[in-house]
Amino acid sequence: MNKNMKDIEELIKNIVDNPNDSELYLKLANIYFTCGELDSALGVYESLLNFEPTNYVALINLGSIYFCKNDYKRAVNYYSRAAELNVDNISVFYNLGNAYAELGEFKQAMSNYIKALNMDKKNYAVYSAIAMLYQDQNNYDEALRYYEKALNLNNKIPQNYANIAFILMKLSRYNEAASNFQKALEIAPDDIKYIIYCANAYSASKEFELSNNLFNKVIVKYPECYQAYLCFAISKYEQNRIDDAIELYNKAIEINPSASNAYILLANLYYSEKQYEKSVDLYQKVIELEPADTNVYTLLGNTYVMLNDLRSAVSVYKQAVDIDTENDEIKLIYIEIIQEYIKNMTAEEDTNNAA
Repeated sequence: MNKNMKDIEELIKNIVDNPNDSELYLKLANIYFTCGELDSALGVYESLLNFEPTNYVALINLGSIYFCKNDYKRAVNYYSRAAELNVDNISVFYNLGNAYAELGEFKQAMSNYIKALNMDKKNYAVYSAIAMLYQDQNNYDEALRYYEKALNLNNKIPQNYANIAFILMKLSRYNEAASNFQKALEIAPDDIKYIIYCANAYSASKEFELSNNLFNKVIVKYPECYQAYLCFAISKYEQNRIDDAIELYNKAIEINPSASNAYILLANLYYSEKQYEKSVDLYQKVIELEPADTNVYTLLGNTYVMLNDLRSAVSVYKQAVDIDTENDEIKLIYIEIIQEYIKNMTAEEDTNNAA
């Protein structure tokens, strides 16, 4: 029997003998939490609240556990009850703001972040959270302003530079985005995601030599990195290095044959290069992997149209309509292809009759 199990058994016995000793409940819940047994920890904390409904630690920890479980409404409930008990704890309002943010409730999230800032105007984490809140609202000017405030207080957080870069990418300010990704890399030089982000930004700004160097760095160090091959292939296509792009997509497929992204992107490449037969094979493979993705059926249907195989196009679009019966756009295209198919069949019959 390991130490945790012995401690748990002993605490449970003590709780049976002392059912109103809150410290025993907190110790037991903490062991469960440390072991990753969140549901058991929840049960203990909730049992404690049955006889001590204002236990501050239990309320905070329940909020945190439900937040980890993505149950943000319950997290808000417990954090709010804790906030009513102690208005001087910045973490309560910060966490409450985070929970409201996850629920998409902008005003409530901002209100709690402001309360947190009023307690500590030099808390960079709160400024970062407000920036992210504005970013989610597509208010990029305010988001950038608050990220800068956060960085002025602590310039060692790579994710803040990365988030600024993501906004700059959306604004097509690719050189500035690359510069910020580079700053993130200076802090976390071995973080693969920042290397890939930076390479993507250099590629978007047409700095292909810098982009290629970074992608090659990732592939050498992490030869099984699926995402690196995908992004590198996209960059190579932008460089008009078609054969290189095809090779990279195929390598990604080799690394992860059950993921659909590489098949779709490679099929799209072949489609743009008018190699429709190859596109068909790849789109069919994606349908095997993602049989409910109507977008792939439409891509395959369009490819059959380009091959002038309207019979197959009609069949594929019919499958898309059957999957997504409420999609009027797919229905409209389906009807148009049927009409074109009937028109062609009628013309063919007239030609045969004339002969």
